[in-house]
Parts: sequence; structure tokens; C-alpha cells
Amino acid sequence: MFSSKRSIHATGASYSTQRDYYEILGVSKDATREEIKKAFHALAKKYHPDANKNNPSAKRKFQEIRDAYETLQDSEKRAQYDMMKDPSRQAHDFKYATGDAERFRHTYGAHFSDSFHKIFSEIFENEAETFSSDIQVEVLLSFSEASKGCTKHISFDAEVPCDSCNGLGHPPNAQPRVCPTCQGVGSVTFPPFTATCSTCRGSGRIIKEFCRACKGSGVIEAVKDVKVTIPPGVDTGDTIRVPKGGNAGRRGSRPGNLFIKLKVAEDPTFARDGADIYVDSKISFTKAILGGKVGVPTLWGQIQLPIPKGVQHGQVVRLRGKGLPRSGIFVDHGDQYVRFCIKFPIELNERQRAIIEEFAHEEIANENNKSAEGNWLERILDRTMSPKFVVEFSVLMLIFLLIQKLLA
Repeated sequence: MFSSKRSIHATGASYSTQRDYYEILGVSKDATREEIKKAFHALAKKYHPDANKNNPSAKRKFQEIRDAYETLQDSEKRAQYDMMKDPSRQAHDFKYATGDAERFRHTYGAHFSDSFHKIFSEIFENEAETFSSDIQVEVLLSFSEASKGCTKHISFDAEVPCDSCNGLGHPPNAQPRVCPTCQGVGSVTFPPFTATCSTCRGSGRIIKEFCRACKGSGVIEAVKDVKVTIPPGVDTGDTIRVPKGGNAGRRGSRPGNLFIKLKVAEDPTFARDGADIYVDSKISFTKAILGGKVGVPTLWGQIQLPIPKGVQHGQVVRLRGKGLPRSGIFVDHGDQYVRFCIKFPIELNERQRAIIEEFAHEEIANENNKSAEGNWLERILDRTMSPKFVVEFSVLMLIFLLIQKLLA
């Protein structure tokens, strides 16, 4: 630190090649320490070399940010910096020498360089170690389970808390000792920075003994059982996230997440298209002609569906709201489509054959009658539209008009 009696001499031009510290941090000259600290943390994370390994200029930018913060956060150094930047604010008992501005930066900056880098390395390292690794498993569902929802018990290999030490990483009766790094405080201070002690992780105590079963990690490899609720309407490819359902957290870290990837088996009765479902209904050809009712399966049981008279093979009937649930703010369902498939008999008895033959004869007779009617009409049209008919009709009309005139 500079002594208050030290004589320094400098001119305003001394800082002509150095950017303004307030400008670097993006704060005003009357910014509070809290505002300066907030701006520094945002910029430091953005330009830290560990986060910008492919950007060579980030290291230089980071150095500027660090120098600016180390100066402006300390009230004494900030006051001296302000006086050097603004001659009108210089005290009469200070004389500045050319070149001392750069020495000012190095004098105050060198004290923090190593500790500053160490603290930020720990910050980025701790962020990477906050969560344990996630686990992804695949679960096969039947069509019924996927459509109505269900509860599944899933077993998989994972890291679980050690039974011998209850996840502590050391024997339960082990005696803690004062952390030699922070001396029991739980934090390490390098003015103006304070960071959590990485040796004891903020507890202020350490235990040198470790659990032999887990080798101090607090976790072991085992089979983990998880019960998960599957919502209705899920489909193949959907994923369910179970927070903290993955690997158990090692000492000082949080458990990972469990991701369940779903696969829905095909159903022999229902075909699916999103929230809509399709089913085939086989009916006899007599019901197709005369109409009637047929039992149709749905997700909620079988219903009796009316058959329209004269229904055609492949004709589809829609049952509104009988499909699968749709995901959204309001619970909604898709539709069910029933496709009629007409079954024709393979074998007939004598009476059935006679009836069918009689029906066929009548059908042929009806077609002939329709054909005869069509031929009769065609003959009339052909006769009336022929040129000879037009001439004959015109002559008759002239004779009729002439007779009327003579009689009058």
C-alpha cells in the first residue's frame, strides 16, 4: 500500500494510453461498491479465459476488468485513482511524477494476481462439480399403460449413498479437525475477495480418515429402484425427467437427474395417430344391407355402435372424444375412428343359395328394366331431335295455321 506521505508526480497525459476504469466496468463515476461488484462479476464470467479458450483477446479484456475492479472496489485506491485521473481533485500535499500511474497499477495489482486467479479457478471448478452425472433409461409400455397412465417401478445401475458411512465419505465416529487452509472460518479472503474454502468446502473442519468401502467418495455402485408415475397419453419418444433420481451426489455435490425415455408397444386392436385411434369392425353383408348394431372396443370398454343401412366396405364412423388425452392447459381427448369391414360368407346351404340366386335374378331384372326405360327415352329423344322430325313438325304447324285462317 502507498504511504500517505509518499510524494508522487504525474500529469493528466499519463493515462492517455490506458482506458478509464469506470468505462471498462460500465459504471458511473459515483457508482456504489455493490454496483461495481455486480458489474465486475458479470463481466468476469463473460471474459474469463477458461470460458473463452478460443478467443485470444478475452485474456486481455479479462486483465483490464480485473485491474479496474481491484482499484475501484478499494476506497483508498479509488480515491487516489480519481485524483490521478482528474487534476482538479488532486490534494495540495500530493505531487505526481510522470510514469507513476503505471507503477500505481502494478503496485496494487501484483498483490492480487495469484489469489485472484486461484479464486476464479475454484469458482469455475465448483460450478462444474455442482451436480453428479445424469442417468437415462428406456421403459417399454403397453398401449393400455400409455393411454391410461400407470405407475412403474424401475431398477437400474447407479451410484447410491454408501451404507458404511451413510454417504459421509468417512467413518461416522471420526473426529473432525480444524481446516488448515481457512483456520476454521470456512472461507478464504484475499482482499477485496472472499471465497468459500475449497479444502473444507465451507465447513471449517476436515476429517483425514476416509471410509474404506467407498474410498472417501460417499457413494458406491449398486442397483437403484425408482417409482415413477407415467401420465396418460404418452407416446414413443417422450421423456420423463425425475429430479435427483440419477447418480447420488458425491461429497459436496448434488444428485444427478433421471431421464426416462418411453417406448410404447403396438396394440393388436388399436392403431394410433397422435391422440386419435383407429379400430376395424367386421360386420356381415346382411347387416351392411339391412343395418343393425355391432360391438366396438374403446379405451373405456365395449360399446354398441349403430350400423347405417347400406354401409359400404371401408366406410368410417367417428366417435368424438373417445381417443387419447392431449397434453395442454385444458385436458382434451382425440377421436376414435371405426372402419367397417364387410365379411362375405364362404359357404352357403341350399336355402341360402336359393335366396341369393332369387335376389340376383331380381337384381338383374331391375337392371334390365332400368336399361329398357333408358332405351325408350333415348329413342324418343333421338326421334324428336332428328332433322326429318323437325321438317315434318314444321309442315304440320303451317297446315294447322292455314286451316285456322280459312275458318276464321
